[in-house]
Amino acid sequence: MDGSLFVLLLLSGLLKTTSGLSRKYYYINARMSWPEAQSYCRAKHTDLAFVDRMGDASRLINIVDAGYSGSVWIGLKRATQKRWGWSKGEDTLAQYSAWNEGEPNNQNECAFLSYGVWHTYQCSSVIHFVCYNGDTGYIWVQMWKNWAEAQSYCRQHYTDLPTIRNSEEQNQLKSIVSSSAWVWIGLFWDSWEWSDKWSNFFRYWAAGQPSQSSGSGDCVGMSTTSSGKWIHESCVLQRPFICHGWPKSPYRTYQYMNEGMTWKDAQRYCRARFTDLATADSMNDVNRLVNIVDPGYSGSVWIGLHAGTEYRWLWSMGEGKISNYSIWNPGEPSGDGECVRSFNGSWYYESCSTVLPFVCFNDSTGFIINNTAMTWRDAQSYCRQHHTDLASISSPEQQNLISNESSLWIGLFLDSWQWSDRRNLSFRYWEADQPSQSSGSGDCVGMSRNNSGKWAQYSCDLQQPFICYGADKLIRKQIVRLKLSCYAKCTLNDPSLQTAFLNVISEKLKSMGLKSDKMSWIKGESEEVFHLESKHTSNSNNHCNRQ
Repeated sequence: MDGSLFVLLLLSGLLKTTSGLSRKYYYINARMSWPEAQSYCRAKHTDLAFVDRMGDASRLINIVDAGYSGSVWIGLKRATQKRWGWSKGEDTLAQYSAWNEGEPNNQNECAFLSYGVWHTYQCSSVIHFVCYNGDTGYIWVQMWKNWAEAQSYCRQHYTDLPTIRNSEEQNQLKSIVSSSAWVWIGLFWDSWEWSDKWSNFFRYWAAGQPSQSSGSGDCVGMSTTSSGKWIHESCVLQRPFICHGWPKSPYRTYQYMNEGMTWKDAQRYCRARFTDLATADSMNDVNRLVNIVDPGYSGSVWIGLHAGTEYRWLWSMGEGKISNYSIWNPGEPSGDGECVRSFNGSWYYESCSTVLPFVCFNDSTGFIINNTAMTWRDAQSYCRQHHTDLASISSPEQQNLISNESSLWIGLFLDSWQWSDRRNLSFRYWEADQPSQSSGSGDCVGMSRNNSGKWAQYSCDLQQPFICYGADKLIRKQIVRLKLSCYAKCTLNDPSLQTAFLNVISEKLKSMGLKSDKMSWIKGESEEVFHLESKHTSNSNNHCNRQ
């Protein structure tokens, strides 16, 4: 069989590719409560892990540290209302339903088919059931199982309990089942929701879960000792957790330009040659910006922040505009302040110069309340120096962590500055007394080389060096796709062999007068460079065999 393989070769620079069809998960080996884990994931990624298929459920268990045997937070939590949904995840009842008259009876939480219509029944009752398989359609299983056992059987041997989206699927199901038979279908009544509010009903509960007993827990963890199945626990327990979504702060390439220009000219230059003037959304970015400025230069350099026309409420930790969740006290925001305190479960507008205790967020330990009274800016500096930042509050669960405390600064502030590239990044790193409210104090922002990279506003007409971000458009990059064949033993994913290939290619390019000092292989999501071609050739016994 032909063992042809594909490889992508990048000439100049390193490029990583990944499939857009696969959700990215990140295991965070830090112990936090569910609300603190939610805060971390929303700040650093997208949210706590969301799962909508068995394949993803299996992937989650495989990324947890092998030595850990407890549970791990995912994004499911108890909601305030119950809804009907399908075992496979869909929510299609608004488009089609076939309830018997008087149904659904919301005292029962599972549905079965009989005499061509849907009925509700206690999930613990045992009847026959139907499975769905993507290849063979519906299968009537004449075994006695409760609804959860039927779901597990279908997922193990086929795909899932059936979802019925329209009259055609309803008729197909009726055609294979005796009219008078009672058979479980995939419909169930559920009171759980995902952290990111996505309306998907895929569940993977452990046996006996979820419990209906009072106080059994409102947040969901994945058990590492039960094949990754889910259990619900108290939200205040400290657990590792899994986030989904690419990191929000991708590594930017910064370019220092040691030439004095106005802010506008610097912006034009960066947009023409790179991407734009530099943006920053973390202290790590600030430190990198400082380190690329020429050591002998002691002034300020332009970055991409400038005065905007719209005031917005933003979070210090960098998430951008205020989320859909807010809990302003009636009549708020009001007054002349630009910062926010939390008191007795509500938010209040406050002058940033007021001294109050505050709540920080730490990437490793979650929310930390500091009872030392400081101004909002001093509290922000303290949190950034000793933890991560002032806390962001984006859910009722997070607010509940501090609702019983006295007035505390949180990370919310009013701001009218915006980035040149229009990205909605709310991270700010002002010097003391900046930004100034005085007229004519400047509409453009520079970073101080000598003051730990802190920012100040200047007249946009001032000429000074600047920092761009993005790849240099003047450096030509080219991606070359190669098709290679190997015989006998295929070892093309051996790193030493790959290095030897690059050396051969480099020498060939040099002989052609082409620059070749920044070549690298691109690895796919499998972390391999070479991938077997799907084409088969059966008349050779000497070629590589598919593994």
